[in-house]
Amino acid sequence: MTRFLVALGWIGVVLAPAAYADVESPTEAGIDGCLATARARATQQFQADGSPDAARHLLEIEAAKCFDPTLSAAAAHAVGTVHAERARLAHQFVSGELSLSAYRAARKDRSRKLAVLEADPKAQRALLAGDADGDLVPDAMDRCPRTAADVPTDARGCPIPVRPGATDTADERRLRATLAQSGTLFNRSCLEAPSPAIPAPLEWGRGRQTKFDTMGFNVAVAKVQRQPDGCEVFYEIQFRFVDPNPGNPALPPTKIITIVFSDSEDLLADPVRAVFGLPVAPTTLSPGRAQVREAFLREYFRASWRVRAVNGANRTSAWSGFVTQGPAGAGVDG
Repeated sequence: MTRFLVALGWIGVVLAPAAYADVESPTEAGIDGCLATARARATQQFQADGSPDAARHLLEIEAAKCFDPTLSAAAAHAVGTVHAERARLAHQFVSGELSLSAYRAARKDRSRKLAVLEADPKAQRALLAGDADGDLVPDAMDRCPRTAADVPTDARGCPIPVRPGATDTADERRLRATLAQSGTLFNRSCLEAPSPAIPAPLEWGRGRQTKFDTMGFNVAVAKVQRQPDGCEVFYEIQFRFVDPNPGNPALPPTKIITIVFSDSEDLLADPVRAVFGLPVAPTTLSPGRAQVREAFLREYFRASWRVRAVNGANRTSAWSGFVTQGPAGAGVDG
């Protein structure tokens, strides 16, 4: 139950909306309202049958339609099914039910099949008609029915062997150790803190990054005030990249990525303006930050973005409005 409630509460983070094409550019308010309805419907389903997987499946299908209202029922079902599978696989890995090799292979299998389904309306309709073993190969095309759960299959639905990688044991040990040390966001200094005010997106662009002694992409937001001493504020920034580089026809029309920065990462010592940096020089970044850097660097020419704040007592502001911008002409220094 906890897993499902977390999914409902953080839909903007846990969904993978980068695969949703924004053909008719629904309004941001319309998307938010649609997602709220999707969460409510998924909650009702969970209350009715107690199945978090079924509720998550419904949530992902409804979310796919929110981001692209032009999707047919079969297309939304295909996209939502794959995203629900990705979430389920991640949970199984975190809980120790899947090895790192099995998780990687299964996730790669789902991504490959999503690409096939997105390009084939006939396959979408066939998947909607039935997929008894859940391998994302429709029953009408499945030459190896009753495949075991989470096993990658080829285009005919027949199992593909999974071989452990040379570094899998060490990688898995490090990752599980990191997950074991993680905890819920909580800071006693924030116990009496009010909910943060709504921050505002200001500008983004290339600029100096004094803390890193380098250049990179910087994003500037209005800094949240009136939090107690020692109560750190985190800024959750959602980018909706538009105007893809025509030199890369594989890019979707819209890509949505959400990342988080903490007060301590602010590049400035300014009481009203915070600047957060994404170094361009070879630097190890989290997957989300790396995707944002790549989108800024060579994939998209404009970004529609918004921001909200959360403090160490898990009190969250409302989202700001979306602002659509190209890079600041004078750059953004921090």
